[in-house]
This record gives sequence, C-alpha cells and structure tokens, in this order.
Amino acid sequence: MTFTKRLASRAGVVVAATALSLGGLAAQANASSAVIDGTGGWASQSGCDLGSPNYFCLYYSPNHGGAVKHYAVTKVPTISDYFPGTTELVRNNAASADNGSGCHVGIWVSPGYTGNSNWLNNGNRGGNLTSALRNNEASIAVDDSTNCPGEGIG
Repeated sequence: MTFTKRLASRAGVVVAATALSLGGLAAQANASSAVIDGTGGWASQSGCDLGSPNYFCLYYSPNHGGAVKHYAVTKVPTISDYFPGTTELVRNNAASADNGSGCHVGIWVSPGYTGNSNWLNNGNRGGNLTSALRNNEASIAVDDSTNCPGEGIG
C-alpha cells in the first residue's frame, strides 16, 4: 500500500471514530442538568442542614417556602410521599430544595434517576428548581462517590 493510501485510510478511521463519539455525545445531550444552588441560592435551613439527620429536603414553594418534606435516606428512586400536613404529593409539586448532606444531591425529572436533572453542590446549600424540574420531579439522591464513598445511587 502506498504512503498516500495508508494516510487516507488512517484519516478515514479518525473521521469515523470522531463521528461515532460525537453521535454518542449528541444522544447524551438530550438530558440537561443544572446546578441550582449557585447565584441566587441560600444556606440550607434548619432541619435540612449539615447538622440535621436529613440528607435533603424538597419544598412546595420557591425560596424554601411552604410545606417541606425532609428525607433521612440517601436515595428515593420514585418520589411517592406527601408533604406533611397536606394532601399534596411531593412528586411533581416541589419548587425548591435544600442539601443537608456533605455530598452533591441530584434531583431528576423521571423515576430511577433519569432524564433532566438539577444539582445541589456538596453541603448546606439550597436553590429553586429550574423550569425543567419545578413541579416535575420524580427521583432524588445523594450522588457523589468522590466525596461520599458508598452513598447515593452509584
């Protein structure tokens, strides 16, 4: 095989490999993720802070307002409980969240930790869910094997 043919063959392999990898990235791009405790976030509230037994909390209203559901477990694959003292299901009715763990917490639009997600960075922060997840959340979990080995969904 001549040098030109070998070079063309190698270039074709590189182009094909690049196309395959970009195709995989495009498939992953269908689900979006947003950190919600950055600008405009707040320190976690009492009952869902680092000193509490709760890993995370979901609030019925924005800005950690209204009824609150505290979770003393590291993962909830399908949210199916009610806000205490109400007849409102937590699933598809939360507007904001707090992180009481020392890890990252993920909130997903679908059961089983799939679909669009919002993230609370590790420890003692809260934020309003984005428009993709506000009143549209179905699972939540501590999800950071780096900072919290053995915790979460990994």
